[in-house]
Amino acid sequence: MAKEYFSTLNYTLANEDTQIEHEMLAPNAKEVFSIAGSGARCLPLIAKNPEHLHVVDMSEAQLFLVELRYQAAKVLTYEEWLFFLGYRGAVQDANQKSNDRYKLFQKIDLQEKTKKYWEESKNGWAPRGFILLGKWEGHFQKLGNLFREYLKCDFMPIFEAQNLEEQQEIYKKKWPHFRWTTFIKVVASEYVFNKFLYKGHFSGSEGHKTESRSPSQFIFDEFGRVFKNQLVRKNYFMQTLFLGRIRFEEGLPLEAHRSTFDAVKSSRTKVHYHLGNLLEVLPTRPFSFISLSDTISYLDQNDANHLLQNLHPETPVGASIVIRSFMRAPTALNSKGWKQLKDREEWAAGLDGTAVYQFHIFKKES
Repeated sequence: MAKEYFSTLNYTLANEDTQIEHEMLAPNAKEVFSIAGSGARCLPLIAKNPEHLHVVDMSEAQLFLVELRYQAAKVLTYEEWLFFLGYRGAVQDANQKSNDRYKLFQKIDLQEKTKKYWEESKNGWAPRGFILLGKWEGHFQKLGNLFREYLKCDFMPIFEAQNLEEQQEIYKKKWPHFRWTTFIKVVASEYVFNKFLYKGHFSGSEGHKTESRSPSQFIFDEFGRVFKNQLVRKNYFMQTLFLGRIRFEEGLPLEAHRSTFDAVKSSRTKVHYHLGNLLEVLPTRPFSFISLSDTISYLDQNDANHLLQNLHPETPVGASIVIRSFMRAPTALNSKGWKQLKDREEWAAGLDGTAVYQFHIFKKES
């Protein structure tokens, strides 16, 4: 896998809409596997109270962020947690310590190495929180800023739409289609993705991708679909890209919903953190639910195609796996013993707010 890319703090918000995994995971499952990423995918899984959640990443910094998110939810109030992460401004109470992220940080029970990491980087997170610290978030914030400042585009009207019909009308008549098309051809080019975001490991590179469309055409098409079919004020990714931050709280990702937070706080889940390659961890236990994120796009094609056959031999019948791919899907996935859930894949693609993933969802049959 691409160790050069997955070796630092790349994600701090959520580059995927975890509503899919949250709805698919049955309550009180025994063994659940998840790629760490920012941790925003993990908390909605914890909200379903699995007995064990095994979180895996090649970047120790990402594991530190998962632990921080989870342990903060255990000790902070909902309002403090939103402020601490950076989803909301000052906490509205008389206790000024609640408006001091470092004071809140000192209340959180963390492993020593996790605490040391965040202590050493507090100048970065203390002023504004954590959700926009990652390279991925920073990249898309810069793109949106270029679009707003240099092409003089005002995106607020489409985000102020109160219903889908109004949004569709604004998109048709007021969206800067020509400037958007021109801009996306440049910023979504293979060169820009590789140089500024994926460090030479972009899954949509020519000769590497399985998607027939160019990266810019793919994003242009899929974003257009979102603007026509989803209310974007309820979409955290679209807000971050076009507005620079989450301006409308109805767009908060699932981890920041009050119901999710309360469920995480009361959960009895034991979280295990694994630094390393997912291919080494997956076969070690009979997981009943596996959330693989978009990691399959970065695997060797042979490893990707045989992923399902290399799971633990006692993986239970009924186990589910949710796989995303971006521009590069498995070419011949060996699904012997597994049933592909095409209806769930279509449902997931329609629900996904980031609009860039192909879904591969399977259920163990034998």
